[in-house]
Formats: sequence, structure tokens, C-alpha cells
Amino acid sequence: MLFSFVIPTYNRSEKVRRAINSILVQKNWSDYSEIIIVDDGSTDNTERSLQSYLKHEQIKLIKHDVNCGVAQAKNTGIEHAKNQYAVLLDSDDLLKDGGLAHLKNLVLNKNYDLFFCGSMTLSEGDLLYDPNFYGPKTYLDLLKTSVGEYLPVARTSIMKNNLLRDLRGYESITWLNLSKNGAKLFFDREAIRLYDEDGDDRLSNRFNGLKNAAKMRDGYQFYLDEFAKDLKKYNYMEYLKVKIKLFSYQLIASFTS
Repeated sequence: MLFSFVIPTYNRSEKVRRAINSILVQKNWSDYSEIIIVDDGSTDNTERSLQSYLKHEQIKLIKHDVNCGVAQAKNTGIEHAKNQYAVLLDSDDLLKDGGLAHLKNLVLNKNYDLFFCGSMTLSEGDLLYDPNFYGPKTYLDLLKTSVGEYLPVARTSIMKNNLLRDLRGYESITWLNLSKNGAKLFFDREAIRLYDEDGDDRLSNRFNGLKNAAKMRDGYQFYLDEFAKDLKKYNYMEYLKVKIKLFSYQLIASFTS
């Protein structure tokens, strides 16, 4: 089959059910997909609330005994994925109606290692990406452009060998490294991910930005360690912005640690 939907969740029993249901309502979803839910040590009723879904052969629940963080939860799902592409859907997001059919046509008609499908806000339908940033893209394209919010769809075989790093807000480091090492990327114009901007763990949440300052600092530092030389050469303004953000989170982390 084509897709392994990987859905990490932590104490979001209602929202994760909503995410799962957004896949189940897609036409012929079980012909193309499996769903892997990774319960990252939830302390609410998440495990109990998901039992009815497990009657489906293509829906699996994997539980971490303790909370390990979203990157590790996604990695656990990737490691258990059996299908050709891993689709990384957050537990408080949804797959848009018709999204699976669009995604199927996309991957069957284009030979790429990673696909990025657009995101729109759940409440207002505002686009969170630039639809003009479209088509095959390279490492340098990613360095030069702030690409916005996308639903990542990656060859499972590649992801198993390039698991996500535990860096807050910097999943993009994985995509940059893969593109730098020759992976073929395609950015799609269609928005098939509905992004819940009111999610209680969004980076836009000011409280969480303070709470996770040390992780944000580490993410920016690692980003510069990996890509500073190329950023200086190809996108100096972005390099300066990252330096300023790193300095800011270093200060915040020093006061909140």
C-alpha cells in the first residue's frame, strides 16, 4: 500500500480522534493506507478512547511508557511504518476532504522522495504557505525561501535511515539535510492539511515559547552549526535573523532554566 499515516499524540484524546476520523472519511482510505497512532505517554484517557479504532486491521496504537517528545513519537511511528510513504500528521490537525485522493494521484504521477502539501488554517481557511513556491525544489531553494507550513510526505525507506532529531520547531533540519544529500523534493500547490492554530502545543503559543526556550535555543544553534556557511553565502538576511533569534532564546533560557 501507499501511505502510513503517523499520528503522534499526548493528552489529546478528543483531538486525536478527530484527526483519525479525518482519514477514515476519505474515499477508500483502507485500500491505500494504514494509520499508526503513537501515544507518547499520555496520562488522560487517550488509550481507552482509541480502543474502538483498533478493530481496523490497518489502525495500530503504539504506546510510550513515558513522554519522550514529539520527534521521538514520530520516529517510533516511522520505524513501525510498512507502506511506501510516511505521512506526518499532527494529532490536532486534519486531512482535508479529498486530501487522500489528491495525495494518491500526486505520488503515483511524480517520482520524488519527499512531497510537501500545503496547509490552511482550520478556522478561517487561510493559506500558511506560498502556492507559487511550487514544483521540484533543491537544497538551495530551501535555504533561500521561508517555505511556510506543509504536510510532509516522505519515502518511508529514507525516513527510517534519517529519523527526526529532537529539536523543538526544527523538523525542517531533516528536510534540508536530505535535500543536501540528494533527495528529490516536490512542493505541491494544494492545501490538504487543516492546521489547528489553536492547538495547545503550537510554537505560536507565547507561554509554550517561553517554556520551551531551551529547546528552541538548541534548535537554532544546531541549525547554524549545520547550515551557517551556506546561509551566509545564499541568504545572509536569514542568517542574521537566525542569529538574533538564537541570542533571544539564549537569554530567555538563562532566565527560565
